[in-house]
Amino acid sequence: MAVHTALAGGDTDDDRKGESLFSNIVFRLNGPDSEIARAREKFCWFSGTILGLVFLLSICSQFISANNIFWIDTSVHSLIESYCGIISFIIAYIIYREYRSSGRRSNLFLFLGFVSMGIFDFFHAYSNHCITLFVWFHTLSAFSGGAYFLWSVLSVKRTAKDPPWLRRLFVCSGVTLNIAAAIALWRLLPPLPQAVTTAALHHVPVDIPIKGEFTASTITVNILAALFFLASGLFFLRYFKATNDVLFHTFSLSAFLFFESELLFALSRLWDPSWWYWHAIKLIIYVGLVIGLSHGLSRTFNELRESRQKLAGALGELQHAYAHLRDTQEELLESEKLASIGKLAATVAHEIRNPLGAINNSIGIFKRHSRLAGDDRELMDIVDREIVRLNKIISDFLNFARPSPLEKRPTDLNRLIEETVALFLVDNGGGTSSVRLNKYLDRELPEVPLDRDALGQCLWNVLINSVQAMQEGGTLTVKTRYFVTRRNGASSEEAAIVISDSGPGIPEATALKAFQPFFSTKARGTGLGLSIVQRIVRQHGGEVSLRSVVGKGTQVEITLPLDHDVSLKREEAGDGVPLNR
Repeated sequence: MAVHTALAGGDTDDDRKGESLFSNIVFRLNGPDSEIARAREKFCWFSGTILGLVFLLSICSQFISANNIFWIDTSVHSLIESYCGIISFIIAYIIYREYRSSGRRSNLFLFLGFVSMGIFDFFHAYSNHCITLFVWFHTLSAFSGGAYFLWSVLSVKRTAKDPPWLRRLFVCSGVTLNIAAAIALWRLLPPLPQAVTTAALHHVPVDIPIKGEFTASTITVNILAALFFLASGLFFLRYFKATNDVLFHTFSLSAFLFFESELLFALSRLWDPSWWYWHAIKLIIYVGLVIGLSHGLSRTFNELRESRQKLAGALGELQHAYAHLRDTQEELLESEKLASIGKLAATVAHEIRNPLGAINNSIGIFKRHSRLAGDDRELMDIVDREIVRLNKIISDFLNFARPSPLEKRPTDLNRLIEETVALFLVDNGGGTSSVRLNKYLDRELPEVPLDRDALGQCLWNVLINSVQAMQEGGTLTVKTRYFVTRRNGASSEEAAIVISDSGPGIPEATALKAFQPFFSTKARGTGLGLSIVQRIVRQHGGEVSLRSVVGKGTQVEITLPLDHDVSLKREEAGDGVPLNR
């Protein structure tokens, strides 16, 4: 039979019905009805065995004679009662936290019951100079505890909850009144009835330990306290059978044991063996209660920790899902925008390239004319270059707006880089004469599935930006490296291309916009170069990033997966952690 721990993140149906003793720590029998019935029966047999054993031992203690030898001195008695008082306060604090959280009046009365027993037990422990105080402090401890127990169990069905300000008022008032009552008894000693039927003067200091019979008034109050505990135990047991809340059973057994101890106290003689026996019962009750509640708290904290871990995991998944949804939404918006741009690009390219081709043909004819003056020929060369530039802009616009599908094949990435760089140096020889080139290529890099033409265009665009950033010369560095990342517990092989320059760098605000379409810091730039790079790299399942430090240069890193099937899950897996470099 399992015992289920319920943690109240809010009010459950049982809490609203007032069926649980506590709202934050609820131990319930859980399982099929037949198993729950057997478990309840075992709990009842356990309680009956304990109560029967205590009763039999109490009868035996009545026939034990101390032969005028006091078994334990007053200092040991004070330590026992002090221990019981401390445990009372610990239990009261646990119940106070429950009352502060739930606001249920039954928790308040249970809290005040343990507070009152703790206070009167401390006064009882250290009032050994007077028999009357010594006995009456114990008697009032039992009476107030039993009354609060009964008051608490009768309030379990109360559904209303005290507001926070009223909770503080009740707690402060209850503790203050109990302390004031104990002090008042100590100061107003003479009016108290006699506690023990002995010839000793009860209202003056005497030597204790001392033996004696209890008076009728003392016995009456203790029997009344025992009846309070008995009624409380019956109600607690009834609620346990109705709700399967094990805490009801715990407090039911405690109330029955308090009933037996107070009944035994009333039938015993001061300082005889049976009198000491009920001290042992009281000690067992408090030890059992503190162990049970400590076990409940530890299980509750464990459940809270596990719930917190699950909540943190769920929150992380929710955040990741939100980020994925946001990225997907951005991609959809970008796709819609690109679709519109694609239609516009096709129309514009057609309408511009036709007259541009006519102009280009006409300029060619004019340039071949033999009577063309030198100045006119120079103007024709300028027009020819601008036509080429316009044609390139149109081509970039079309490439960005209407991407062609990739034709990926296993490719030697290092060789592709060397070919692209060599061709770039030939075509841009004048612009790279003052630039020193460094290449650090990983020779262990395996073949990468990619589209040679598309990735070559990416490298070309990045190289152009790097060289143009170093107008006064500098160092251009190209690196490749192979590494493994772990995503969602699986390893993923990747290749990286790092192109860095020693130019002036760009501010952080500009770097964040570098991949936005049509954003450019160049007077004659289209702002599509890096946007095309990012689109092509993402088509390959990779990522591209840009890091720049003003005054030190800029670095562009392109990562490409070696296994394309794994790379398709990149966004779902999150950022990887490099295992080796």
